[in-house]
Amino acid sequence: MREKFFLLSLLLLPLLAVLNVEAYDFKSGDLYYTIVSQRDKTVEVAYGKTTYANRVVVPAKVKYQNKTWEVIGLGIDAFYGSNKMTELVLPENLKYIAGGALDYCSSLTKLTLPEGITLRSYALRHSGLINLRVPGKAQQLANYHGQLSNLPWLTSVELAEGVETLPVGAFQFDPKLERVKLPSTLRRIGKHAFVGCESLKVLDIPASVESMGCIVDFGESALREIHVHWTTPIRIATNTFPKDTYLNAVLYVPRNTKVWYRQTVGWRNFKYIEEE
Repeated sequence: MREKFFLLSLLLLPLLAVLNVEAYDFKSGDLYYTIVSQRDKTVEVAYGKTTYANRVVVPAKVKYQNKTWEVIGLGIDAFYGSNKMTELVLPENLKYIAGGALDYCSSLTKLTLPEGITLRSYALRHSGLINLRVPGKAQQLANYHGQLSNLPWLTSVELAEGVETLPVGAFQFDPKLERVKLPSTLRRIGKHAFVGCESLKVLDIPASVESMGCIVDFGESALREIHVHWTTPIRIATNTFPKDTYLNAVLYVPRNTKVWYRQTVGWRNFKYIEEE
């Protein structure tokens, strides 16, 4: 079913591209820009119907009307359909990547996110990224959802120390995702975070996590090992994991805590609980 949906998406790409409206204030070099603030002299990269090179560099500043403007973001659909772009270089001062900015950049495999970046909803959707590191100073992740979702080729993700929240649907429908490294600073895991992660078999949840939504609350899950580190189990819902995970996965808990997990709602549903 998923393969049919992906093929349909490819067939619809030319039609969707036609629907994109070029709305920008000026062009500098190969890139198009929309003015964000006249007062602050800030701009964002905007969509413009063009063919970009394999390597695209977004500058920190651009000249326009005899003024210097700071480039603070990638706007909605900024690089939509740029399927020949393999590397995107972003300036350290870039503040955000808007939804759909990298939609259908299917060849994009090299991207380093600036430290203070904000990923808005579906910021990286449908890009060709395989490996990704989310910097520890990434801002306001909780205010958006699905920033790291719908990435058909993503196999591994590292959330650097400092990241505190996995938002709703964070990794939703990343079918090839196999490895997720969560930081010891993580405090919240939003609901639906791992729905559709068909290749994710091992999940290691740090002890810093204080609350979890229903990680996979519909459909089947490939999870076979779940490692937790609370000496006192945190509260979770009875449907935090799907039925097949409760029946087939092994829950690994700290030594001398198995008895407590067997008595705690949400955790006691696991058929197999082992201490490590």
